[in-house]
Amino acid sequence: MQTCDILIVGGGVMGVSIAYALARRRVGRVVLLEKSFLGAGSSGKSGAIIRQHYSNRLTASMAQKSLRVFEHFEDLVGGPPVFTHTGMVIVVNERDRAGLEANLTMQQELGIDVRLLSQHDLTNIDPNARVAEDEVAAFEADAGYVEAVQVVASYAESAAREGADIRQGVEVRAIAVEGGKVVGVDTNEGRYECKAIVLATGPWAAQLGREMGLRLPVQASRTQVALFRRPAHFGRRGPVYGDFVQGLYFKPTHGEMLHAGSIAGEEKDRPVNPDQYDESADGDWLPQVRQRLSRRYPAMHRGFGRGGYGALYAITPDWHPILDRCPGLEGVYCAVGFSGHGFKMSPIVGQLMAELIVDGKADTLDITPLRLARFEENDLVKTPYAYGVMG
Repeated sequence: MQTCDILIVGGGVMGVSIAYALARRRVGRVVLLEKSFLGAGSSGKSGAIIRQHYSNRLTASMAQKSLRVFEHFEDLVGGPPVFTHTGMVIVVNERDRAGLEANLTMQQELGIDVRLLSQHDLTNIDPNARVAEDEVAAFEADAGYVEAVQVVASYAESAAREGADIRQGVEVRAIAVEGGKVVGVDTNEGRYECKAIVLATGPWAAQLGREMGLRLPVQASRTQVALFRRPAHFGRRGPVYGDFVQGLYFKPTHGEMLHAGSIAGEEKDRPVNPDQYDESADGDWLPQVRQRLSRRYPAMHRGFGRGGYGALYAITPDWHPILDRCPGLEGVYCAVGFSGHGFKMSPIVGQLMAELIVDGKADTLDITPLRLARFEENDLVKTPYAYGVMG
């Protein structure tokens, strides 16, 4: 039988970030269990776009604080640099101008460098892009993307260096609760006794919650990514895009490649078994992405398709995560349901969860709006100026 003080279930970016934050607090023995390999769920396939464009102060602040960590990741966490700075262009329909401007005002009040763009401004930033007369563009100067697999690996290595025990190939099959208090987990390697458990289980959250009689409203859903090789003479690499007119996000990636996916929200209609889902991209979907991408980047009509892949989202009813202790179960905490936009928040999530577990309350930011009870209380996180599913 193994024993520890705090046990984390799930070796994606949230699990390893929490492990690192807890290990640094010297809270006793911290063990992380991952049933497959690190990043095997959503994290390893993430586009890992790092942007602060949110319509809520809380999520914008979470993204803002996390960006500062990613910018200096090699110094603050360890490992090689992971952040590529590109800036981000947001495009909406003219009818959504008021919502966009309200978002920009809120973000500027937080100190985020954002501004509206004219067509001339956009051409200077990205000569390949086109916007129509009935479209409005904005620019977030500090945005970019990170190398997802390296972030997960560096967090795990740094957590281990701080004393955490990272174990792969160990599947949690049941959670042992006695008298309303967690006492351990049963795995393929036997029982692990612990005083507290953190569920960072991504698309598997609801499944494991049921083992404790806990309803976690997190739906495992399939999303897709399309990959294209830019044509010759395309010019310099462009920024990241959140294109709400075309319903796409896209970003430059390795070499001359573009990585694209949907921000239309159709994933909520695609529930899947996270252990058995189609990891390829739909053959009829890829040409649709090319067509929509070419409306923003006309030169991409000459781009080269490089296929794509299926991936997993863990979606809550309001598309916002759950960061909370689980009511009625002493010693159980959860950081789940990031709904496809969590990777960018992973540094601050680790810090906030460590504060919640060790200090009894998250002090850096008030995470009350992300409590589990909000669903039963019908107090969902609202996106007052939403023109898409980016929060």
